[in-house]
Amino acid sequence: MSIEINERRFKINQWLVLALLFLIALVTSVLVMKMLYSDDMEPKAMYNAGVDIVGTFACAILCIGCFGEKDKEGARATLWFLALIVATSLSFHNNLVCWFIWDQGKLPKLYLALNGLTKIFDFLLVLFFYKYARNSLGFKGKFAKCFDRAAVLLLIPMVALIIFNHFHPICFDVNEEGLIEKLDLYSLVDIYMMIIAPVTIVLTVKSDVTQKQKISTFSFIVIPIFHYAIAQGAHGYATQYASVLLALILMYCFIFNERSKKLAATKVELDTATTIQQAMMPHIFPAFPDRKEFDLYASMDAAKEVGGDFYDYFLIDDDHLCLVMADVSGKGVPAALFMMASKIILQSCAMLGVSAGEILTKTNTAICSNNPEEMFVTVWLGILEISTGKLTYANGGHEYPALKIGGDKFKLLKGRHDLVVGGIDGIQYKESSITLKPGDKIFLYTDGVPEATAPKIGLYGTDRMLDTLNQEPDASPEKLLSNIRNSVDEYVGATEQFDDLTMLCFEYKGPQA
Repeated sequence: MSIEINERRFKINQWLVLALLFLIALVTSVLVMKMLYSDDMEPKAMYNAGVDIVGTFACAILCIGCFGEKDKEGARATLWFLALIVATSLSFHNNLVCWFIWDQGKLPKLYLALNGLTKIFDFLLVLFFYKYARNSLGFKGKFAKCFDRAAVLLLIPMVALIIFNHFHPICFDVNEEGLIEKLDLYSLVDIYMMIIAPVTIVLTVKSDVTQKQKISTFSFIVIPIFHYAIAQGAHGYATQYASVLLALILMYCFIFNERSKKLAATKVELDTATTIQQAMMPHIFPAFPDRKEFDLYASMDAAKEVGGDFYDYFLIDDDHLCLVMADVSGKGVPAALFMMASKIILQSCAMLGVSAGEILTKTNTAICSNNPEEMFVTVWLGILEISTGKLTYANGGHEYPALKIGGDKFKLLKGRHDLVVGGIDGIQYKESSITLKPGDKIFLYTDGVPEATAPKIGLYGTDRMLDTLNQEPDASPEKLLSNIRNSVDEYVGATEQFDDLTMLCFEYKGPQA
């Protein structure tokens, strides 16, 4: 089944984030140039300027690396990692502005406000790190869930403390020399980190991940603490955010490398599933070269992700041909496995020689008897009596086929539409019948055709599908499928195909003398 994903908006947001980072880097560069051309620039201010500009550009590069991340399961963790990068880049920039103001020896109140903003960025870094660790390492249990909310709520009084400190300094202030001076209650600003960091460490130790992932996560805590310990009393050489950036780089290298290995293994599994899936469907044409009573052609153009579409056709006996078009719920390897099981069950029931409705009824019973994942499949199944052209069919929640009779155009064959197969046990599927004449055609498809989507336009739709079929209604089944495929490709343009395009066209030519 197709699922609408607004990838275009996601990509726009990515580039907006990247543009923000490069804008920060550009403004930082301007400030650096201004400081470099200052006649009385302090050496330590020059040193900090270089660290800050390198750091902001490094954050932008890390951001680009995250944009290439394709792991959908790790999307939330990647989002928090990006938040860490942006907060670090803003911290670099704010740190540079602090030293620019300090180097000018003016605006002590602004300098105090900027240092307060530095503390707020520090709080955000701690929060984003916890969120990233929780989603990346998979913290479990009620405590982790409750603490997730507590970490956000605790941020509110900490920010309020910094705002209050600006008007009534109780934690830090600017002294007569223009330097930040720690006051008696300075330890209050460290409360947030002192609560979040130990909890994160404990949850990380208990998490079920590799040692490399745990060590790389600990680096975000250990490296800044180590830097803080050796930098005490060295006012002016503020490289704390460089230590944070170093930890982010280590986390990126280790964790994303582990994830890439997992993705590579998953890709091999998906490729294998795709190969097996396609091999299980008949794909040699002409399908029955010795049978002149009919002609048929089928195709399945798989999307990048393994799906559950399948078609089938087989002779039950010399005078009965079974046609099947189906679509399994879900994507990936589970859908492919369920598709294979459904196909086998359908064919086994059909070979018993029962009617179309009975085939779906028996298939539904078999699937419902052992379906813990509660998956289902939509099925259109028809049985053609070749000698007479009588087509008996049943529909288990599938798309209506398109039918061309005589000189008429293709129209949807709307009839009884029962529930999907595997949905509820005990359903008795009903059947309908029509009689085909020589030259009549039936076109079967899955929802990947009408739900093919073009940006800013919408779905391809069944009306457009019928119009395409009716451009050459007398063409061969193979040509009709080719026309639909070309029409869908032209409609969606460069948009990535999300769902499988599965089609089958059958033409009845009549009994042969």
